[in-house]
Amino acid sequence: MKIADLARPAPLCLPQGVTPAELRRATARLAAHISARTDDDGAIREQCESRVLESALALALMTRTGTASPARERLLGYLRGHLDSPDPLDRVLATHAVEGAAGRTAGGNSVLAGTLAAGVLGAAPGFISSRRRLMVYAVLSVLGCPLPADAELPGGGHVPTDPLHSWAAVQQAAITLILATALGVDNAATEAALDTLLATDPGTTVWEGYALMHLLVLHALAGTGRHDDTVRGGVTTLLRHQRPDGGFPFVLEMHNWCTSTGGLALHAAGADLALLRRMASTLAAERGGAPLPSLSRGTPLTGGWSMSPAVAQNDVDDTSCALEFLHAVDPVAHAGTVRAGVAALLAVQGADGGFPTYVAGASSEPCMTAAAVGALGQHPATAPQRAKALAFLAEHQDADGGFEPGWSRSRLHSLFRVRLAACTAHPDDLRSGAMAARIERTVLDTQNDDGGWGMRPGEPSDDISTAYGIVTLCHADEPRAFGAALTWLLARQNADGGYDGPPDMVGPRPFAYHFPLLTDIPVLLALGHVRARLLDT
Repeated sequence: MKIADLARPAPLCLPQGVTPAELRRATARLAAHISARTDDDGAIREQCESRVLESALALALMTRTGTASPARERLLGYLRGHLDSPDPLDRVLATHAVEGAAGRTAGGNSVLAGTLAAGVLGAAPGFISSRRRLMVYAVLSVLGCPLPADAELPGGGHVPTDPLHSWAAVQQAAITLILATALGVDNAATEAALDTLLATDPGTTVWEGYALMHLLVLHALAGTGRHDDTVRGGVTTLLRHQRPDGGFPFVLEMHNWCTSTGGLALHAAGADLALLRRMASTLAAERGGAPLPSLSRGTPLTGGWSMSPAVAQNDVDDTSCALEFLHAVDPVAHAGTVRAGVAALLAVQGADGGFPTYVAGASSEPCMTAAAVGALGQHPATAPQRAKALAFLAEHQDADGGFEPGWSRSRLHSLFRVRLAACTAHPDDLRSGAMAARIERTVLDTQNDDGGWGMRPGEPSDDISTAYGIVTLCHADEPRAFGAALTWLLARQNADGGYDGPPDMVGPRPFAYHFPLLTDIPVLLALGHVRARLLDT
């Protein structure tokens, strides 16, 4: 995500009506807003906000176990506030959980579950579609919905052997056991699933800080009727992480991700070097992730970074951003850490040139591949691997210039990251040049009349998507479009220097979750790119 070679793109000029002083003030206010959220050691320890999915599962679990407490009443209040949610899945989840807590059946049938699953699948990458469909079925099943006729156990009911990262392996095991209970199945796959779930120690810990998976595990175990003490202990453990609004989050923390992306944005904006060095030192110390046993099938990424110090599961995105940040702040001081991180990244590159998110041999993804290329771009020895990765990206670009969904609801997220990855291409790489031109064209073609961009073409402009669009236009010779976008974004700044708008990050895909600072960080990154491309600042 860092700023590419300044000598390559032509410099831009500010749009009419926006002065250099105004841009500097807006950038400084936002940088101060983000800097104020860093701890003394430089880490950004932002909390994830409540989400209906986890909150509905939590209430259903408390109802199932007969848990009565003030926490339950606060949770009911949170979910009642979402009974009229514009999101159909949230509305159904909240309604079924609240009605179930009152001892009533909310209604619905197997068609409802299939319809909601179909809506979810339309926003998820194709290679996880079956997994996500069955997850929706499992969630709705524990909330009282009948299973659709096509409900089945993952993997056809066989003990799975495919390469899969820890989180997906535990999710698959929980779904297997939940659906097996509903379908009346008991076989080798369900026994293997039970072993996997018990390995997460759900009675005493929220495994890897993953609240959603903790809830699915407890529901799966509750269905067996053999682990009541574990389930009750797991509920008590969960209640320690209830949010002030009464709900529960997707994950407990993402400190490494917030610190690395926040650091990259602050660096691009010219923030205080002493702060950046503290952030980098703290992040460097977190390489490798938590020392927990891996439940992955296959060879996971190791020696990189996880999303938070409490999490063992390393991933390409966190590793790539951490590497970019450390190299940008002090490549000498962090040379050894960076070398080890680069080796960890290259170890999971696929034979097709692309990179998966977690485990070697899993499906390569365009957005993760772009992230890895960005991290490898400062290391000349990786030129052959980067060339293969760029070829993968060009091969997987859609006809309209876009890419399949990554870990963001915003279509522009993958676009801006692939565009930055293309900046690392050799000047003779005409295919990457053509790919970059198509990206710029699709970004220009989908700009809204107000100057911003929405998560998808035709949707209202939002702060995050517009920030992604601006980064892309920093590499295009389109001053009018760039000026309109920058004018729109500057007008959206709040009195405290921060920004608002709908969240774009998703997990598990395509369910959105919200860390408020993850709206501010992309905007500051965009303003930092603008700062580097202008003549007058």
